[in-house]
Amino acid sequence: MLTPKDYEKLNQFYEENEVFRELFQAIEKDHMLSLSKISHEIRNPVTLINGFLQLMAADHPEVHTWRYWNDNMENMAFLRELITELSQYNKTGTLNCSEDSPYQILNSVITSLVPSLSEKNITVSFKKLAPVPTFMVDGTKLKEVFLNLFRNAAEAMPEGGRIRCCIDCDGETVTIRIADNGTGIPSEYIDGIFEAFVTHKKDGSGLGLAMASQVIKAHQGKISVASTEGEGTEFTIELPILY
Repeated sequence: MLTPKDYEKLNQFYEENEVFRELFQAIEKDHMLSLSKISHEIRNPVTLINGFLQLMAADHPEVHTWRYWNDNMENMAFLRELITELSQYNKTGTLNCSEDSPYQILNSVITSLVPSLSEKNITVSFKKLAPVPTFMVDGTKLKEVFLNLFRNAAEAMPEGGRIRCCIDCDGETVTIRIADNGTGIPSEYIDGIFEAFVTHKKDGSGLGLAMASQVIKAHQGKISVASTEGEGTEFTIELPILY
């Protein structure tokens, strides 16, 4: 597995070598096209199979008593979600920007999540440390990023816990931190946590954080993570103010 120093060297080489940069971009584009084709090819048969199972359940309610029925339906739901995430991942680098406030976007996400998080014994604190201006962002995609980070935090605290969130601005960059006191991320997953299909969760697709990273990069920003097993995880997002 590549170390942080290895990634730093690759990034430096990427920035300084135009030929390598063009080659890397071509490979990345081909990778995205492959994912798009895969998600398109499997969506129709999965939809047909799911429809057949739904009809079977409607015509024969007794199937719910079958030993593996619920497991099969859960696996089908996971597969549909995976296809949706694959499709979304292909579009993360394309932004539809308008003037908006990351503070307002984040605040609306927190407001919408508080009731369901409270039911799971999870409390949320949110602090605005400085005024945050409106500037050109894709509000829809940023909302998806925030929702993903809060969902990950909640999943890391099955017995309840605390999510701390703050937003700051120095006039050039808006910095957002979302931290939990959950189980933490195993150290062997940290270096590749933002890569597609890398996950330490049993039922995870490994696309959520990859999509978050792509969205933030498309905004010319940065996303990073610090985590300690048994203590919690903190994600930091830095968005440059662009008009």
